[in-house]
Amino acid sequence: MQIESRIDQKPNISKDLTLWNQQGSRVLRGNIIALPVTGGFLYVESIYIQANEARMPQLKKVVLAMGDRLIYRDTFEEALADLTGGPMPSRPAATVVASGSAPAPAASAKNIPTLEERLRTLHDQAEQLTRELEKLEKEAAKK
Repeated sequence: MQIESRIDQKPNISKDLTLWNQQGSRVLRGNIIALPVTGGFLYVESIYIQANEARMPQLKKVVLAMGDRLIYRDTFEEALADLTGGPMPSRPAATVVASGSAPAPAASAKNIPTLEERLRTLHDQAEQLTRELEKLEKEAAKK
């Protein structure tokens, strides 16, 4: 709830949410995902906009919060690059990570994933699990 409050208190975010929540569309806020990282947690929230006549919402923004930093960007990659201070990574086509699979242990120090790589993997896994959950919910609603 504290992260939600911080997001709501940011003037640029609040302004956008109000603008997008006008007639003909509505804002949908995704569940906040808390990812443990060294020294604390990284919180991720996706913000979607859905036109009244559209069936599928469209990803509009991504919010990352860590410590006292709050990043608000168009994509997860942009937000992560801003948070880590690195260049925006070039990313191959979306990789689907099977739920329940764990990364193989590193063979050497060169193979230890960076924080950015770990976060991207966790984000991809969260997206896959969300899609699977939505599918199960739709199937349960039909019964």
